[in-house]
Amino acid sequence: MKNIRRLRGLLTLSTLALVVTVGCEESEARPSEPEVRELRILEPYVDGSEHEPFARPRPTLYDILEQVWTARDDDLVRGLLVRVGPLGGAYGSAPDLAEALNGFRASGERPVHCHFETADNVAYLVLASACDRVSMTPAGVLDLIGPAAVMVYARSFLEKIGVQAEIVHMGRYKGAGDMFIRDDMPPEAKESMDAILDDLYRSLVDATAKRTNGDATKAKALIDKGPYNSARAESAGLIDAVEFLGEAREAVQDAAGVDSINRVRMVPAQEKLTVRQFFELLSGDEDKPKNRGKRVALVFVTGNIVDGENRSMGEAVAGPFIREMERLAEDDDIKAVVMRINSPGGSALASDRMWHAARQLAETKPLIASVGDMAASGGYYIASAADEIFAHPDSIVGSIGVVGGKFNFEGLADDLGVHTYVLQRGERAAWSTPVRALTASERKAFEGLLKDTYDRFIERVAEGREMKRPAVLAAAEGRVLTARSAQAKGLVDEMAGLSDALDKARASGGLASDAPVEVWPDTKGVLDALNELLGSDGSDDVDVLTRLWLARQAGMNERRLLDPWRSALMILRAEHIALVPPFTFSVQ
Repeated sequence: MKNIRRLRGLLTLSTLALVVTVGCEESEARPSEPEVRELRILEPYVDGSEHEPFARPRPTLYDILEQVWTARDDDLVRGLLVRVGPLGGAYGSAPDLAEALNGFRASGERPVHCHFETADNVAYLVLASACDRVSMTPAGVLDLIGPAAVMVYARSFLEKIGVQAEIVHMGRYKGAGDMFIRDDMPPEAKESMDAILDDLYRSLVDATAKRTNGDATKAKALIDKGPYNSARAESAGLIDAVEFLGEAREAVQDAAGVDSINRVRMVPAQEKLTVRQFFELLSGDEDKPKNRGKRVALVFVTGNIVDGENRSMGEAVAGPFIREMERLAEDDDIKAVVMRINSPGGSALASDRMWHAARQLAETKPLIASVGDMAASGGYYIASAADEIFAHPDSIVGSIGVVGGKFNFEGLADDLGVHTYVLQRGERAAWSTPVRALTASERKAFEGLLKDTYDRFIERVAEGREMKRPAVLAAAEGRVLTARSAQAKGLVDEMAGLSDALDKARASGGLASDAPVEVWPDTKGVLDALNELLGSDGSDDVDVLTRLWLARQAGMNERRLLDPWRSALMILRAEHIALVPPFTFSVQ
């Protein structure tokens, strides 16, 4: 601990140096002559407003959309060069980006050229849907291969190490614990996953067909023949040119008839801070928003849903969200609210608390839910509190069901020579202990808790969606759907994205079409990480530093694969009941 406290002292002494460097870049100025703007979307964006601590901030989807909207409204911006990289499995939010780029193209016949070194399925969906000209670097790779999902089942593995998973589901399709209690894929999971992949594949085929004069059969054949090097991609008509970035810049300048190209900073620069402001931030107090007149609020619900009272990186925490809903409800200048939800769910307790806060706000002013890539289980629970739910066709929604249980490590303990003795007063006092199985009486009681949570979930959706209980049940039982399929079941109102949701909120709130947007939460980065280090009593230093080290060492994609189950297991340990999707998967 001595070294940790020494580090704290060094960080304290370096505060002045940090204050000088944070946000030192100049803000963007309006151009004085015609120009092309270059936007860089080279890695998966985050659909929220928080950034990794001690890492260079990545642009959020909203940051990118704002840059496109700003360019659209500026007559001196005569064209865009969009550099695109792999976008992962963001099928649900990619149409937001394509719509924004197409809005720019439609605002005055201004060219949108796109260039990439490496592109995947989702990146190509954007390229084919929104770019007048697509170019690729000579040594690049176009990974256009179609969507796939990998499902993992590990019952036999757990048995080999002496661990028994005791999982209870509510809902025929709610197989969130199947990974731990089965070795094969149940037919319900295959049915759901096949339907999702069919919809994602259809969207990719439709986008690719824009390069084949609408010939879907040819588009499918092209997808089957991927991946592509640059020569094959050009020969197949999937791209327009093979060239380096400098040549792509020259091409878009010629098409736009300008000499200037402006390489835009995708992440807005922070304001310069005084020493006093810095220490105010380190105090842990939430920033009070500046009065900016009548406006709409954009609230992000991103990541796993957890209960608690303090903001946590990469998670949607109940306490801060509830306080923000209460503040927005009381602010007369906030005329409407958009909840942008990109969450697989999590804590049943937190989801219900957040649903109630959102529902209370909806009674005072318009509340629109905009689904990103996913609003499943607890994420959909919260979305159902809104007046309307917007989603793109390939957004994942639903999963109205409940899972709960515990892990029994009795066999593992025996194998390791660990001996345990359980002493209790009360028939079910030790039901949650991890060193023995559930008794018949305990299992019955636990199933009663799960049924109560499931019934409450159904009631919340029925109330928020103004649906009859039988209609909700027909879309429930843990079934996961794309928004395209969910709309027919009454779970989604409109096939529309974030831009449309903000427009609807402005109109519903009686505001002008260009009314400002207040975003919550604000950026979380190095200041919050320092606050954790400098503001604690020293007892949790090792944990904080370990998490920061892991954040630097682990790749984002790998951690995203593990996050749903890591969070679910933590919830089961603490609360025993979770609202999470019926399976964890990564679609590319």
